[in-house]
Amino acid sequence: MTASAVRRPLRLSVASATPAVVPAGALLGLAALHGAGLRVLVVVGIPLLAVGGFSRFLPRGPRAAVLTFAALLLVGGGLIARSPLSLAGGLLLLAAGVATAWGVNSERSRRRAWALRATTAVGAVLVVLFLAYPLLLAIDYLAKPRQAIDAQALQLPHRDITFPAADGVRLSGWYVPGTNGAAIVLVHGGGGDREGTIRHARLLATSGYGVLLYDARGRGESEGQENAFGWRWDRDVRGAVNYLEADGIRHIGLLGLSTGAEAVVTEAASDPRVAAVVSDGLQGRTPGDAGNLGFGNRISIQPAFVVLSAAIRAVRGEHQPPPLLDLVHRVAASRPLLLIGTEGFERELDRAYVRGTGAQLWELPDTAHTQGLAMHPAAYAERVLTVFDGALRPR
Repeated sequence: MTASAVRRPLRLSVASATPAVVPAGALLGLAALHGAGLRVLVVVGIPLLAVGGFSRFLPRGPRAAVLTFAALLLVGGGLIARSPLSLAGGLLLLAAGVATAWGVNSERSRRRAWALRATTAVGAVLVVLFLAYPLLLAIDYLAKPRQAIDAQALQLPHRDITFPAADGVRLSGWYVPGTNGAAIVLVHGGGGDREGTIRHARLLATSGYGVLLYDARGRGESEGQENAFGWRWDRDVRGAVNYLEADGIRHIGLLGLSTGAEAVVTEAASDPRVAAVVSDGLQGRTPGDAGNLGFGNRISIQPAFVVLSAAIRAVRGEHQPPPLLDLVHRVAASRPLLLIGTEGFERELDRAYVRGTGAQLWELPDTAHTQGLAMHPAAYAERVLTVFDGALRPR
């Protein structure tokens, strides 16, 4: 018996199993959405059911592409969200996609087959960069599992607190009382929690400031739904400022990292109680923000932001916040504002944001994102404390 004769029954057996494997993979992916809410079931579940029930009616090539794309999202989403059901469903669809694609060019001439392979490769790269990657990023922003909070991590005298965000979402955090009559709200980055601002809390507390650090909605021990793009995080910051005001604090500053940097600028733009702002790692959160980049960065980042923003709107029903350019101008017009930029496209955006304003921009080109304090502790402390001391210490 020849090798080709052995392989032929194997290919036939895999292909014959595909009609059962595809619905099973789609149903596993659907089961992984249990508890995610009706909106997620509709937005994500209906396309999954369509893949499971109707992909067999597509021509072989497009069918293989659809199955592989769905598999990529389910496997990636399963790894991000730590969902065995999603991972298993994705692997089944991947097997079906490979089986469907195997030998698809066997009836074509060699020249045409290689032309189709080249076209498919180029198309695959574009789909991954401009569709799959931002969709996986959306999963990471909306479904990344929480981490347990280490109650001993702060190592400063503090009290455990809870307070409502401006829209009523219950948030949890720590409050370190100060000695100089002023306090700073610290806001961590997307996908993190209050522990991400502990180093900053120690710096500020050592200088006499009260410090409030908390878990953003959907993170740590706080209630609510996560969105690491931070479209509603300003409501959390407003709740923290309300808490400090109710505690008798009248001199209030904000310091945010990454997504938190965007949240503190957004809150300060509409809250005159905030006297000074440090925005460390301010980047962008909408396609409009990405439009402030130069052409080279814009063509790679803005299309991804379009897909990512559309996914968040569809799944969460949230609306995009105002442009950061307008918010930075509004804040800088009435109080001290320091932006700290590290990565290349981040510094490019920050330059655009502060142009024509009185805001300060401190650029750290050889520093990782939001790692200014870790890598340049003395200089960072001097810059940040100069801003807060000048605006917050009672005279």
